[in-house]
Amino acid sequence: MQEKKYHNLPSLNGLKTFEAAARHLSFTLAARELCVTQGAVSRQVKQLEDQLKVILFHRSHKNLKLTDQGMLLVSPLTRAFNIMADAVHSLKKQQQDFSLKVHPTFAIRWLIPRLNHFQALYPDIQVRLTTSGENVDFDHENFDAGITHLGQKTPGITREKIMTEQLIPVCSPKFRRANLPLEKPQEITGHMLLHNTPDLREWAAWADQVGIKDLSLERGQVFEVDDAALQAASAGLGVALGDLFLIRDELAAGLLVAPFGLIPIQTGNYYFSRPEIDKEARNVTAFCNWLLTALNKGYSGSQKYVPK
Repeated sequence: MQEKKYHNLPSLNGLKTFEAAARHLSFTLAARELCVTQGAVSRQVKQLEDQLKVILFHRSHKNLKLTDQGMLLVSPLTRAFNIMADAVHSLKKQQQDFSLKVHPTFAIRWLIPRLNHFQALYPDIQVRLTTSGENVDFDHENFDAGITHLGQKTPGITREKIMTEQLIPVCSPKFRRANLPLEKPQEITGHMLLHNTPDLREWAAWADQVGIKDLSLERGQVFEVDDAALQAASAGLGVALGDLFLIRDELAAGLLVAPFGLIPIQTGNYYFSRPEIDKEARNVTAFCNWLLTALNKGYSGSQKYVPK
């Protein structure tokens, strides 16, 4: 096995002191930069010379001049310290990044249109967004937090409910006009259902909660995510289930209509999840506080959260 060369390096503090003195060609200016005395700089350089068994400076009463050995050492040292400084800067910058895994429908219909408000308030926190229908596995995935749907409590994970999912059947106005009668829940039988999960569970839950026994769940089109089913509903393909909170803009604009009214069924919740160990992290806390405030009724997300 190759021996690591840095095992035989002299004192890092001595190298740093020499580099500063060589850059300034002055023990006095080096001492000022390093916030030590001129005598301390002189001693550090002398100790380094003794360790390396070379003379690094020609010293005189009026000036300081690098020897050939000193000139050979200073440029690589300056590059090395710059590399270390850049690495530390990059690390600090990355610590301000915020990696977030989000349920696709919540991301597309609520978060992404408002994310610019958060970035304007916290320009030093860069949000790195990943959408997925799968809940975050913090043990195996590199995320700071997640906005998830359903899921279970997990030891070591803080999970805070941010909203309750409230589903209603929706379709395009054109589809409703072309498929009358479509005014009572029982009249949906025979119409095209747009499923937002392959297991058909949400339409099954809707049928159970409204008391429809003969709804054929196999009729219709299956999509992987809610937003695709809602897009298909807007295009007039059939009837989808949409979250009342996340489709209110489409309802207000008349792009979607609720043929059976606005009485929803409840099938689950959305949660903001994060590891307990990181719960005090500034970027996570700032985003969580902004999110909870922005979800309040009538709040656009454009003003900074102020704790009470």
